[in-house]
Amino acid sequence: MIENKQNIDKMLRRIADEIEISQTEHERAVKSYNAVGTFLDNNIPQYNIRVIPQGSFRLGTVIKPITDKDEYDIDLVAIVDNKFTDAEDLKNIVGDALKESDRYSEKLKEGKRCWTIEYAESSNYHMDILPAMKSDTYMTTKELTMTHKEDESSDYEFRQTNPEAYYDWFAKRMEEEKKNLTEEYAIRNKLEIVDVPEYEIKTTLQIAIEIIKRYRDIKFQENPDIKPISIILTTLMARIYTGKENVYELIEKFSKEYIRYLEKDENGDILIKNPVNENENFADKWPKYPDRKEAFFKFMTELNVDLVTNKILLEGNIREQATSYKKLFGENMVNRVYENIANETRIERENSNIYLKENGNITSQKTNINVRNHNFYGK
Repeated sequence: MIENKQNIDKMLRRIADEIEISQTEHERAVKSYNAVGTFLDNNIPQYNIRVIPQGSFRLGTVIKPITDKDEYDIDLVAIVDNKFTDAEDLKNIVGDALKESDRYSEKLKEGKRCWTIEYAESSNYHMDILPAMKSDTYMTTKELTMTHKEDESSDYEFRQTNPEAYYDWFAKRMEEEKKNLTEEYAIRNKLEIVDVPEYEIKTTLQIAIEIIKRYRDIKFQENPDIKPISIILTTLMARIYTGKENVYELIEKFSKEYIRYLEKDENGDILIKNPVNENENFADKWPKYPDRKEAFFKFMTELNVDLVTNKILLEGNIREQATSYKKLFGENMVNRVYENIANETRIERENSNIYLKENGNITSQKTNINVRNHNFYGK
């Protein structure tokens, strides 16, 4: 059973490799948001403007959309170095500058909090730019004051956010494992630690979050409005993570222990607190939208059944497992994973380093069963 769980862990890591955006895509996105930051800073001359990433792009957990027709989003904060007394003024000083741009005006849309830049069809991402300013306690808390509009009939208002402090908290959780992974990579590639590329290092926490988000996106493909939001999944997973688990073990712990990190307020409503701002509740929409709460708990129950105690993944043969993985994570993507495995298997077979068990799964322990060519497609 231990070996079977280790095999699931290896497969989940392969899936994560496939759903992560490429380094080329990452670099293109960084170039794009740096260009937006430079434009805003140059075209709002009365203030200094600093644009920084937040959310999954900052945390290193961004994943590709399910299909090539879909986009992933890059969440940005445009920090305006000024004290505004009106939230609408803060929102519009960023939007008005973008509207005057030949480059961005036709791609611009306004949301409740953000300005969204929709890139051309050749790019598979869009940028959500959140106007914000430093709060009075920024120097000690890194807290920002952002703009918000509840709906079309509402007025703009100020709300608080802590993307920089949240990133620091998240990075601190990963500190030990990331240090060890960086040292191992440096030794393996004969590099100085300072020369190890950031994008080459992925912690168990980051990989597990990517897996959970992909599993969620597949499960709620037909009803995305009620899917559990990423910040809730990320926060709960990070609280549970110790740096000692593999990916399978962390998902197992997550599916069983998440309930310990849910609190309730005086009205009996669930609290999932921002770890760097206890006044912010990531589940604050659940009382108004109870179907989101119901979807979350159903999701967590099914996660345990589908990924942790799944008999096929634990004990099935390779074709049964392939069929199950495709249902959970998407057929085309999982097919690509198995194509990579098949190519690696062919090379290893030629070097006489792998064998088959009686159930058809691969092992490095010598058996009397020869490995024959296969395509893993379940055909």
